[in-house]
Amino acid sequence: MNVDKAIAFLRQYGTDLEKARMEWTVNKIKPDDGVVIPFLQLQASDGGFPFGGDKGNLSTVNSTLSAISCLDELGLFDSLHAERACQFLFRVQKDDGGWDEDPAIVKYDLPSHITPGDLRTRLYLSSFACYWLALKQYIEHPKFREALYFLVSHQEESGKFFGFLHTTWIAVSAFAIAGRPYAKIVSKGLKYLMEKPFDEWADSQIAWVLQCLGRARLPKVHPFISDCLTELAQRQKPDGTWVSEDGEEFTARATLSAIKAFKIYGVLSQ
Repeated sequence: MNVDKAIAFLRQYGTDLEKARMEWTVNKIKPDDGVVIPFLQLQASDGGFPFGGDKGNLSTVNSTLSAISCLDELGLFDSLHAERACQFLFRVQKDDGGWDEDPAIVKYDLPSHITPGDLRTRLYLSSFACYWLALKQYIEHPKFREALYFLVSHQEESGKFFGFLHTTWIAVSAFAIAGRPYAKIVSKGLKYLMEKPFDEWADSQIAWVLQCLGRARLPKVHPFISDCLTELAQRQKPDGTWVSEDGEEFTARATLSAIKAFKIYGVLSQ
């Protein structure tokens, strides 16, 4: 694995925001205001972020969660903007503890994994919300506990959480951050993930699972983590990039995700 090539690719082909996220992730270089301020100005008065990153669009759960991730990669995870985004999540949380998108967003060209009212979408959004709220230390918050109850009610005997594969690794990470009372839930979920052959995983998925479980402090010596790190390193392309499950236009994002995964586990080698 050659991080120099990955960084060079991002510096040449990444957006200004992706470059700023990479520089903070790798070198802890504070991003320029000219890059950060336009992004922060997208945040609506309700604390959410607009669909598609277009100012004036409706705030969505998915866009807000992605924005929190971006804030984290810009060194702004403890900012007021991140806190306002979390409060938005709590305000739009459903009575059953989960999350869903406002049906009004169907007027937009939605990605395939976001369909208001679809249980797969609900579990994906709920796991992602729990993950970030756990990292923001809301573990004792009553609404966070309600969200965990909602998620665990949809964990299958196999350990899989119903719906997309992403939901399982994100939910497992959220439960791991929440602590020892949820150890059995985490163990079942990890067992399911470990049984999925790597030929069913995209590069970007391996990177994302490493990020999530790394932030949940699953150690590098864990067999699943060790295997994921080895697999991801071996998949780097000659130009320094990794493949995105979403297509070639997201190569820079997938490459940034891989760099972040290696950084979290302290195995960046230049």
